[in-house]
Amino acid sequence: MLEQPVAEGEMQPVVNPAEPKDIVGYVREASDAEVQQALTSAINNAPIWFATPPQERAAILERAAVLMESQMPTLMGILVREAGKTFSNAIAEVREAVDFLHYYAGQVRDDFDNETHRPLGPVVCISPWNFPLAIFTGQIAAALAAGNSVLAKPAEQTPLIAAQGVAILLEAGVPPGVIQLLPGRGETVGRRANLR
Repeated sequence: MLEQPVAEGEMQPVVNPAEPKDIVGYVREASDAEVQQALTSAINNAPIWFATPPQERAAILERAAVLMESQMPTLMGILVREAGKTFSNAIAEVREAVDFLHYYAGQVRDDFDNETHRPLGPVVCISPWNFPLAIFTGQIAAALAAGNSVLAKPAEQTPLIAAQGVAILLEAGVPPGVIQLLPGRGETVGRRANLR
């Protein structure tokens, strides 16, 4: 989910940790060129996102929370198969992700002003495999609320739930160049994104 079209490349299977024969989907690691394009896009789109009034950023995060709740069964299914979560843990994780969206929407709505708060610039959010939606969403929501563009690097074990989370944010109104998904291994994609 880059602003630019994705190049062809070798697809890697995403495997259910509880049932290794169950291929949940496929993912392709972001290339060096794609990481650089994403960073350039994030830099170029950062001023546009920061200029978005805090109230509007809050409204987008609130819309994302509503969309995420409406997709609870799909998100739970992905969490169970991709991350090996139990159904009760999957429900709790989606609820926590929704709570993060509401929390940061409230923070930016109540406490932020573009005259007194300045963004850091493009932020790289690298999430863990054990809470691949909740922590991923919390990191991104905090960065977006503060007016930062985001390069989102999910754990290599759980890129599909991350892609679903980014799709929800895009559908809610986050511009494509403001949030971009960079799947791949930490020692390659994560390292490249953080060295820029």
